[in-house]
Amino acid sequence: MLDTLDLDLSLDKTTYQFEMEKLMQQLRSLQKACWEKKLPMIVVLEGWAAAGKGSLVKKMINYMDPRGFVVNPIWPPSEQEQRYPFLWRFWEKLPSQGKIGFFYHSWYTHVLEDRLFERTPEAKIPGVMAQINAFERQLVDDGTAIAKFWLHLSRQELKQRLKKYADDPLEAWRVRPEDWQQAKHYRQYKAIAEEMLVQTSTGSAPWTLVESDCNRWARVKVLTQMAAVLTEALDRQHLAIIPPTATAQEQLRPAEPDLLAQVDLRLSLSIAEYKQELRHEQVQLRQLQMSIHKHHIPVLVVFEGWDAAGKGGVIKRLTDALDPRSYFVRPFAAPTDEEKAHHYLWRFWRRLPPAGTIGLFDRSWYGRVLVERVEGFASEIEWHRAYQEINEFESQLTSAGYVLVKFWLHISPEEQLQRFESRQNDPFKQYKLTAEDWRNREKLPFYEVAVNQAIQRTSTPTAPWKIIPANDKYYARVTVIETVTQAIKAALKER
Repeated sequence: MLDTLDLDLSLDKTTYQFEMEKLMQQLRSLQKACWEKKLPMIVVLEGWAAAGKGSLVKKMINYMDPRGFVVNPIWPPSEQEQRYPFLWRFWEKLPSQGKIGFFYHSWYTHVLEDRLFERTPEAKIPGVMAQINAFERQLVDDGTAIAKFWLHLSRQELKQRLKKYADDPLEAWRVRPEDWQQAKHYRQYKAIAEEMLVQTSTGSAPWTLVESDCNRWARVKVLTQMAAVLTEALDRQHLAIIPPTATAQEQLRPAEPDLLAQVDLRLSLSIAEYKQELRHEQVQLRQLQMSIHKHHIPVLVVFEGWDAAGKGGVIKRLTDALDPRSYFVRPFAAPTDEEKAHHYLWRFWRRLPPAGTIGLFDRSWYGRVLVERVEGFASEIEWHRAYQEINEFESQLTSAGYVLVKFWLHISPEEQLQRFESRQNDPFKQYKLTAEDWRNREKLPFYEVAVNQAIQRTSTPTAPWKIIPANDKYYARVTVIETVTQAIKAALKER
């Protein structure tokens, strides 16, 4: 692939200056259109050391409004970043709607330099590339424009540039030991790059190969393609037909079981049994908390369930025995304006627990296929697409070593009504009951369909759902803590 590029291509200075002036004016106009249309764009710059990525970025931003872009130079991950899945730090840096994010190196470092220097094991490479493809497809499906460039140099040009920079007192700091290794292992690195380009050039986010022995030619080609990608994305946005919102009247299909109806809500514990078993499970969980800290295992427990199902009470009992320095609880309500300006998974990626800690999520990304679906906040295309996105997200977590436990706390409509009325009549609990709770109850049949389909379509071998009978709060609390301890024990056995 790379051997087919004509690296002798070049531009004379006059033609270059004419083309650059025209392209810069066009890009400034497109940047304004991005801002007005709330179109986010990602520009990925990869390629050989000394291929001109830095000077290219500098050239581009000189003509752009600095309020509308951010440049992300990607260095080796910090100690803190290494405690998360490798894509975490890139989700953190995603541009919001209307802005352009330049990635000077990117997530591809994980399958390029890290592979060359054996920091990423060969056995993990196919999985990492699949995660990258899923990541980019999710962003494009959500409306992000992505332009990816590989700046290619001949071996001779690479060596000449590295030597030139190394001999210049003002530029020598830019030449890393890894850069010389690229030149030394040119054929091997080129083979790695070609495999990466083949495996990750997708319909959603194709690569543009840039002949870069001539800097002038490379700059014009990159800017021309960047303008084309932006123009196409804006045209696609303009022509897009708004899909219909969710059909709340949808019913379970014959092949889909009613999983909630199969739950035995009569299961219960006496007060004596509850106190004894709760204490036993809490002691075990506290001991396991020390083990996961020692072995750097991240644990994420997700709580979903009906209003008044007892999520708060379960979380309270689960955390009672834990050391507060290594766990946290994240309640998720409706997204803020900042969160709405990003992919819906963005706010959950940002709040993941690092290795060695426990994160408890009260509500989660399942809002996309539950409340957002039923209430029409997500279009039918968006919530249908979310099942795959959720499965990919959770697969990335478990492949990164997360213990992921997902609970649906299930109560009967009669039990829910009784708890609503109890809250309404108790001055100390009235704050827990809102008008939204009553509105959700009116749409109970629609939510039952959404819950059943969410559980069925996102219960996977590595991230299965646990439906907890919660009519009896004692039984629910003990069962949840027991399930968490068993999941952590299983993970520790694998270490």
